[in-house]
Amino acid sequence: MFKRVLVILLFFCIILSPVYAEDTNLTELQISPEDIITVQSPDDSSTFVELANMSNCECCSFVIQERDETAFGFRQDGPMNGHGLLLTATQWYGVNVMKQEIDTPYEYFCHAIITEDGWVFSEGGSQYNDSSRAMEQIAATMRANNDISADYLNQAKNILARYGYGHFLIKAPDGRYGVAFANTYFKGLLQVGQFLVVPNYYSYYFSGNYNKYSSNPIDAIIIMCSYESSGYHRKNLMTYDYKVHESEIGVSYGIDIFATNDNGRNVGRSTGNMVTHFYYNGQYHSPNEIPQNPGKVFVATHIFKTTEFKNVIQLISRPYNLVVGVQESIYYRINFIHAARTILFDLGDNVEFISAVTSHGSYKFNPQNHVLYWYTPASGDSRDIIINFCPLSDGNHKLHAEIEAMEESYDLGYYVSPYGAYISTSDVTKYVGGSEGLVVRLADKNNFIPDGEKVAISLNGKTYYREINHDGYVSLAINLASGEYNAVVSYDGKLGKNRTSAKITVKPTAFGKDIEKYYKNGTQYYASFLDTSGNPLKNTAVKFNINGVFYTRNTDASGVAKLNINLAPGKYVITAINTNNDKVSNTILVRPVLVENRDVVKYYRNDTQYTLKVIDGEGNPLSGAKVTFNINGVFYTRTSDENATVKLNINLAPGSYIITATYDGASVSNNIRVLTRLYTHDLFMNCRDGTRFRAVVLNEGGGLMPNQNVTFNINGVFYNRTSDSNGVVSLKINLDPGKYLITSSWNDYAVSNTITVKSN
Repeated sequence: MFKRVLVILLFFCIILSPVYAEDTNLTELQISPEDIITVQSPDDSSTFVELANMSNCECCSFVIQERDETAFGFRQDGPMNGHGLLLTATQWYGVNVMKQEIDTPYEYFCHAIITEDGWVFSEGGSQYNDSSRAMEQIAATMRANNDISADYLNQAKNILARYGYGHFLIKAPDGRYGVAFANTYFKGLLQVGQFLVVPNYYSYYFSGNYNKYSSNPIDAIIIMCSYESSGYHRKNLMTYDYKVHESEIGVSYGIDIFATNDNGRNVGRSTGNMVTHFYYNGQYHSPNEIPQNPGKVFVATHIFKTTEFKNVIQLISRPYNLVVGVQESIYYRINFIHAARTILFDLGDNVEFISAVTSHGSYKFNPQNHVLYWYTPASGDSRDIIINFCPLSDGNHKLHAEIEAMEESYDLGYYVSPYGAYISTSDVTKYVGGSEGLVVRLADKNNFIPDGEKVAISLNGKTYYREINHDGYVSLAINLASGEYNAVVSYDGKLGKNRTSAKITVKPTAFGKDIEKYYKNGTQYYASFLDTSGNPLKNTAVKFNINGVFYTRNTDASGVAKLNINLAPGKYVITAINTNNDKVSNTILVRPVLVENRDVVKYYRNDTQYTLKVIDGEGNPLSGAKVTFNINGVFYTRTSDENATVKLNINLAPGSYIITATYDGASVSNNIRVLTRLYTHDLFMNCRDGTRFRAVVLNEGGGLMPNQNVTFNINGVFYNRTSDSNGVVSLKINLDPGKYLITSSWNDYAVSNTITVKSN
């Protein structure tokens, strides 16, 4: 018998490799009491655990992570000293808890604490009194800071190390956990369905998935406890199921508490007679009430009233902007309720019930009291219902929902509008860049503001859609250039259709005038500017754009800025730009001070001259002005006479020229064309065929000019001939075949041609 006990005990002492950081890869324990397994000591891998050392292992904690649920158990081990247990609902560091401790008047030892928000803490070992309280304080700090960190676990380990054994366990509602022993500590994350077994020695720690023991987490703890072999004096196993509970006050978190006599039978011991009494909230329970493993007795359910759920009846979706005579739907969900329940929905007067769609159960509508009764069976799932209805009158309505036999209710107030929308707006007058916008208000005839409705605003060729706010207003910013616009506001929604319009006047903030000036006179360009409120824009930098060049100038105390105009004569567009990007454009005409200049066409050396007039900055004739002419790269200076006229004689050879006149930086250019008065042509002839080379001489007006002596030069031989009555001069050519150059000269003008003589 002793050998069998030893074998079973050694089997359950097997432990995962020591973990000092994150323990997230949980392994499942394979239960087989017949297997023989040797166990290594955590301090020396070569030493086997002796059976005699196991007598000190004593207490053990068990915890299971479930979805919105934690199952916890604590087995008391110890000698036959008559000490029972105290189970008390109390305050612990400012939080409501269920606390388990040893029932002794002269020593203090806390076994376990379960908080109202789902944290679990337990300790085992010999750390009585101040040491036990120090462990509690560490756990309370970890919960308050929501921090399961190595620093805290190391503090717990150091306390346990004083006694050479013991354990510390803490678990958060989300599955995070920390464990400390006398020689090590670690932390990790429990997934749904996973468990930890934490005795007083790290050697016997193990973990896995609880459903291999039972589908019920409490029963699973009872079974795994019966095979956990680290304790000799096995007494009470108290189990706690922390989960959502239904009660007459509603839905809250609570704890179902059970008691079991862990008789040691499954590990070869017989400790059933060691079970002790316990008190639950002052009520005595004798050892005889506690059934032996695997049985359990239900002790009580403790409800944490401070954790009452506020969304048991949950409104998933609701309609807005209800209108008389229009069908709507409301969607509810019932959460956290698992028992069969009847849910009532009082639709109120002047509401027509249409139909309902439910996920569970059936419903019945009583038209006399306007109440919908929804009968739902027991279910672990949430339950949904969609109620279709039609309001028959406008005004305020209320839909009351409640769960029968529970203090759970939900009142939904809603407003029903009559059909018809009222939309209003006002004309807007503003300056460019001002903050004023177009304001529109939408309401029904009772001045009720519908939620989430939109209006359309058409302005300057674009349509904008805006949702009204809770006061029924919507505003559209107006970022337009100066001018007058028409805004059309329309609504087409649940309340019906309507439209209105408003006049938008945007006033300019930049002003200027066209100017005409003579070149370089004192006339300048001035622009005045306003701010976005219509006040003078004082001492502010503004911009001008003229001829593609930008200039920055500051306004004066009156909001006026000046730009000097030093442009060549011509026509320009100037744009004055305000800081709000408002602009005004004007025309600048710079008139020339050199006028009446024209292109000249003349015959060679006639008396035609190039003339122009000079005027001052006021447009008056200016005598005595020195004007420079540039023609054919030669510069001439002439002075205007008493009539402001400047003349330049043109004694150029026939040809085309450009003349440029300059005065005080202003220039004008014209074309000069000098026509020839001696016309000749190239000649092609046969040898000594009697052909003559002819030249025509013209007078100053371009007419034929007789009796003019013309000299011809051929091959260095000169011939003089006189023009006849038709101005024609001819020379008989008696040259041998070949090509010759002939130059005709008259009145200091010479022109050359070629004579080509062919052989006969």
